[in-house]
Amino acid sequence: MFIVSNLLEAVNFLTIFKFNLRKKNNTAGFNGNNGDDTATIKLKASIKYFPLAGLFIGAVLALVFYIFNKFLGASASVLVSILFLFILTGGLHFDGLSDTIDGLFAYLKSGDRVRFYNAMKDVNAGISGIIAVIFYILIMWLMIKGMDSEFSYLSLLTFPVIGRYSIVLMSYFSNTPEDFKGIGTIFTEGTNLSTFIIASIFTIIIVYIFLELAGIFSALISAFFVLTLAFYFAKKFGGVNGDMLGFGAKVSEVIYMIALYGFYKILY
Repeated sequence: MFIVSNLLEAVNFLTIFKFNLRKKNNTAGFNGNNGDDTATIKLKASIKYFPLAGLFIGAVLALVFYIFNKFLGASASVLVSILFLFILTGGLHFDGLSDTIDGLFAYLKSGDRVRFYNAMKDVNAGISGIIAVIFYILIMWLMIKGMDSEFSYLSLLTFPVIGRYSIVLMSYFSNTPEDFKGIGTIFTEGTNLSTFIIASIFTIIIVYIFLELAGIFSALISAFFVLTLAFYFAKKFGGVNGDMLGFGAKVSEVIYMIALYGFYKILY
């Protein structure tokens, strides 16, 4: 019951679904300062189950692809599935991709960390961030539709697992800058060694079951890029915040799909 409760908490956080096994639920919000309110404690306990929540998301996307592929064809069905990811997650991590790209472009132009943070905080998406989201959708669509139907199902099933695992991976090897505390602090300070190991085991098992060594190698390539991002953010900005974690999730999904597409072309 405890495991199921934490898994559902992970699904609650990562999607628009709101499951609740408890009769009494503390309505305190995440305080962003990593305090000990009930919501924060529950979220920390759920982090290790993020890959399993990713599998739930992937199963929904695969189901959407199956339904629409009956009458739309593969190309259109893949696009619908990717767009449904936005609906299913309420845009979570898409905003991190957009905001972080806006911040990075502001930083690259000025070399000023303040401008980086200000660009990320801006509620209006910049052109760089919008283009990044468009390219994310385009690349994912091209990679998935370039495979046969079976591989398309399996890639849709597993890439959300990799994206959610990357949050755990980046959180474990990062901290949150003092001048940009927020919900990211819950992850960077709440992801300990046991959480990291358990999430890693879940990810390896899931990917191997569905895609065997092609999936494992693709996941390892993705993890390498995520760690590179984590070290870059640590060097330039002192760590990561919530938006950067979302950015890492989206980058990891793209890298995973590109690698998986490469293995598919080589092996099949």
